[in-house]
Amino acid sequence: MKRLRPWLLRSIGLLLFAWLISIAEWTQIGVLLFQINTSKLYWLPVITVVLIGLRTWRWNLLLGWRQLQLPAARAWSIYATGIFLGSFTPGRLGDLAKAAYLRQERGVSWEQATAPTLADRLFDVVFLLLLAGWALYHLDLWTFYLLHWAGAVCIGGLVFALFFKSGALWRRLHQRLQHWRVYEFVAGLRHEMSGLLRWAGFRALGLTALAYGAYFAQTALLAEALGLELTVADVAAAITLIGLASFLPISIAGLGTREGILVLIMVHKAVPHSLEAALMFSALFFFFCFVVPGTLGFFCWFRTPLSLERIRERKIQGEHNG
Repeated sequence: MKRLRPWLLRSIGLLLFAWLISIAEWTQIGVLLFQINTSKLYWLPVITVVLIGLRTWRWNLLLGWRQLQLPAARAWSIYATGIFLGSFTPGRLGDLAKAAYLRQERGVSWEQATAPTLADRLFDVVFLLLLAGWALYHLDLWTFYLLHWAGAVCIGGLVFALFFKSGALWRRLHQRLQHWRVYEFVAGLRHEMSGLLRWAGFRALGLTALAYGAYFAQTALLAEALGLELTVADVAAAITLIGLASFLPISIAGLGTREGILVLIMVHKAVPHSLEAALMFSALFFFFCFVVPGTLGFFCWFRTPLSLERIRERKIQGEHNG
């Protein structure tokens, strides 16, 4: 059951996706398909390359905390590989392959290799959380219950931040758990992340804003290609909520959760044929925002796959030099 549990959770999104597909009017989907303005789609793969480049720039910036920067082309290739591996793993855990590549390339400790990758993910989550309140307000989905939920998230985040920064709490926990091997890794990871966030925080946040600007422009072009009666702000708000939902390990590549959120928003915005429009937008979104970058990442991974033997050699060399 422990092995099946993650797959059972992921089936929630798939079941929702299957249900939405089953109740859709396929004749209307065909009409929407033939009405696509393809001239709006030509630049989307180019934006994808630029988007990966901006995210790669942010990751390489974080690597600068320990002078671990990689050549631009190599960093882009590793980042694209992480996108490919993360696209079909729960909660995008495959994206952590960037840490394994960094350990393979630079021979650093797991803490030093993992911290930039986690911080890179953290900037995405923080940016989306900052926009979440605006997205709910803009879409007029800010209810009394959502306000309480947002308050609970803020309180939890504040408690985590205080714990993360509190030397007294950390020392007390260290005394209790210092003999645990896992804790040694967590303590080292905390030290690395704390340092690199202070070192590159505002610059990395600026690159995050640029990357999401490109991302929102890309998805706004998708909405224009379908002729949806949505503003750029509507699309950006929808993509923000979809992005947050994608971190939940209850689907594969966002199938089901993405369509459910889109249907909710399009019905609320009175978009004609809301279900079918949501499914068509989701299909284009999946192709240009998952398949295209995932394909690029697949070729990067196929060209230079991870080598466990090389990682072990790096570890032995590090112990010998130590």
